Amino acid sequence: MTDKQVKKLKRSELIELLYYARKEIDRLRQENDQLKDRLDRLVGEALHEAPADGGTES
Repeated sequence: MTDKQVKKLKRSELIELLYYARKEIDRLRQENDQLKDRLDRLVGEALHEAPADGGTES
């Protein structure tokens, strides 16, 4: 949406845009937190499975 289009909106329409933008931000933040937790678990599992000699095989 362009600046010109935004300037033509009514106050109630702007509030509605802000409401849905906030909902999307909250959803994305929650998804991001879940992905960070998953990544932390996967990294932790990978570190526990790594060979004790630093990963070099002889």
